[in-house]
Amino acid sequence: MKAFKVLFVLGSMLFMLTACEEPEDLNTQDKLTELNLQAKTSNHVGVPFKARLFTEQAEDALTEICSFTSPNDFWAMEHQIGGGNATHLGNFNVDFKFCFHIALDDQGFPDLESGFGQYNGSEGSTAPLIVAANGDQLFAEVREESELIPIQNEKYNFEFDDIWYITGGTGRFENASGEFVGYGLVRSDGTGTDHVWDGTIILNKN
Repeated sequence: MKAFKVLFVLGSMLFMLTACEEPEDLNTQDKLTELNLQAKTSNHVGVPFKARLFTEQAEDALTEICSFTSPNDFWAMEHQIGGGNATHLGNFNVDFKFCFHIALDDQGFPDLESGFGQYNGSEGSTAPLIVAANGDQLFAEVREESELIPIQNEKYNFEFDDIWYITGGTGRFENASGEFVGYGLVRSDGTGTDHVWDGTIILNKN
């Protein structure tokens, strides 16, 4: 499966055109939806959640098959790890898995028309999304299918956005809820992905 990682990097370079655009600012203001999350009872409080982070492929990325149609068309389990900094968390680590669509053309390069770059959320993941510096864990999942979108940029070649739904956690995040919008930019040199998250966490009042 390491060969597919190489194909991913080589194939994605095909979308890099000679562009003079400035690198996009990781600003999600135009991409955020109105979350309007309110504390459900007097025992809950909503707090803003903003994070910047970087992830890269783990060693076992794309080694597990989610579903198989042909050697040029299958879904494999992507595994991303990394870290960043967020409000109410400080520095944190991330670890998440999701099924990723590999669709290749006759030359073995990514075939966007056949669905390369689609992913179906984080179902099946057993790892917590976020681990804070003190060990508290926050769980969240993406429930809708999304996809990579090619862009013309000197530093990035794909972008994507999705909505994460908070499903609980440990420590101060026990019984947490809420949601946040994620926006990501995939680096064209194959080193990883830069993310911005923005939303609300609903916590229990102490």
